[in-house]
Order: sequence, then C-alpha cells, then structure tokens
Amino acid sequence: MDKTDVGVNYLDVCGSATGKDSKDALRASVGLQSVIKREQLLFEMEYPCHSLNEKRWFILRCTPLKGNDDLSIVSHIDVSQRKISEEIVNKQNKQLKEINKRLDSTVFKIAHDIQTPLNSVIGLIQLSRIDNESIDEYFSLIEQSAFNLKSFVQKTLEISISTNTCKSVDFNKLLSDFYESIKYNPSLEKVKIETTVCQTDEFYTYENEMKSVISNLIGNSLKYYDTKKENPFILVTIDSNNFEAKITIKDNGIGISKEMLSKIFDFNFQAEKEQSEGIGIGLSLVKESIDLMEGVINVNSELGVGTEFIVIIPDLKKVKD
Repeated sequence: MDKTDVGVNYLDVCGSATGKDSKDALRASVGLQSVIKREQLLFEMEYPCHSLNEKRWFILRCTPLKGNDDLSIVSHIDVSQRKISEEIVNKQNKQLKEINKRLDSTVFKIAHDIQTPLNSVIGLIQLSRIDNESIDEYFSLIEQSAFNLKSFVQKTLEISISTNTCKSVDFNKLLSDFYESIKYNPSLEKVKIETTVCQTDEFYTYENEMKSVISNLIGNSLKYYDTKKENPFILVTIDSNNFEAKITIKDNGIGISKEMLSKIFDFNFQAEKEQSEGIGIGLSLVKESIDLMEGVINVNSELGVGTEFIVIIPDLKKVKD
C-alpha cells in the first residue's frame, strides 16, 4: 500500500490499492468504515507489510474514541517478532511430521528392501552347497554380504530421522552398485538384464529415494519374470539431462491385468499373491519416493505379455532455484 503519513486519507489509500495488497486493503476499508459508522465497536486485522530488507507484520486495530461519536482511533501494532517465531515453529513442526512419517514407514521399507540383498546371500549359500571345493570363498562373500546388509539397515535408519539432502546422482554408478548387490540372485540365471544410460549433465535429486525406486522396480521385474518364456528379459533405460531424468524399466514378465492396474500403488497390493513371497508394499514405497522427488510414474502392462514402468523425475536443483 501507499504511505499513510499524517494528513493522508487512510480510506482513500485503501480504496486505491492494487495488486497483491488489494484484498487486505478492501478488508481494512470495510472494517474501518463499520467502526466509523458505529456498526461495530472493534475492528482488528493482521496483515503483512514486508520491506525489501525484512519481513514485517502488523495488527491494524480501530475503535471509537470514547466521548466523541465523530472520531475513531486507528493503531498499527508491530507483531513481526511473533510472526517470525511462529514461522520457525511451523517449519520445525513440518520437519517433525516428516520425520515421524518416515519413522512410521521405516520398518516397512527395511522389511521390503532388505529382501534383495538377502536373496543374494541365499544364492551364495545355495552355491556353496553345490560347490564344496570353493566353500571358503563363498563364506567370504557371505560375510561381505552380511556387512552390506548391516550397512543398509543403518543407512535406512539414519535416513528415516533426517531430512533428505539433494545430491548429484551418477546413474551409471547407482546401477553398478545395485547390480553388484544382486549378482548372486538365483533369478539372474534365467533373466537377462540389458541397461542403457545416457547422462549428459549432472542431475540433482534425493539419491536414496532414487536408489529405492530403481531397486524396487528392477527387483519387481526379477520377482515376476515369466518362467514359461524361453528368454525372459529386463530392459533398463535411463535418459538424463540437467532438467529431468526419464527412467524406463520394461520386462516380458507375467504382466498385470487391466483390472488391477489402478490398484498397484496401493499399500499391501500384490498382482500375483500365489507367486509372491512379499507383503505387497514395494510399489507403494516407489510411489512415495517418487512423490518426494516431485516426479511422476506411469505403467503399461498386459497380462502374459509384460510390464513397462516410465518414471520422470525433475532436477530438483532447477525446481528449487
């Protein structure tokens, strides 16, 4: 609003206000006139009045002057410190709610995501039973896998009680680390994974959420591969620039019926309960992670043909700048 120094008609100033101040000005004008006309004995409203250098808030208060029906008193009370304190408290409450939400889902995330490295441990144990001559080597690998599992649980717990940090993600390294963690998965004896990554620039997002999305989607394709097909495959394609990343994971697995497609991101949903050993939270975790990264996910699937997930994630550095 314009200046309201001595000699300036305050109602005229309110009436001529435009832009972002116009709604507050109209509300002030109506309230002041209601006191002037003695339709009410007190009008009070809180409004922002930020300068270039600081945020400021005031309470506008208008009351009749006692003993004089023609005069009213208008005051402006600076409540900036209170508002700044409220903003700090609200921000802290928002962070606490996010942490509590993560704590609530941590047990589910660990219970689900730990299955992928556990499958590798199981695969190593099975191999050691077949090849007794290399049992010491297998025990060494099992020990390393156990340490990796411990590290995974610790990192997941740390993430659950902290806020996400936006980092530069190297998709080639991310996939390489994931493939290393599942290389003893028994399903890989049957399923061929082909990967294409085109990353032209640095890409910023929540690295751990991205890891969870990719590992869950590829893990799902491994879990639901079609045992009746001669050449089961998973095609992983990532095309990334400094604006967005498009991740496509396509397989020729058992597929999902059209009736079930709308439910696959629901908690505790499983497309094939008889074939699955899981508890049906993988895709709900995927959706939660993608929402945190401000992305979208689409799925195309046909029963008996296969499934394709398409994920598009914006570069969060560009979104937040």
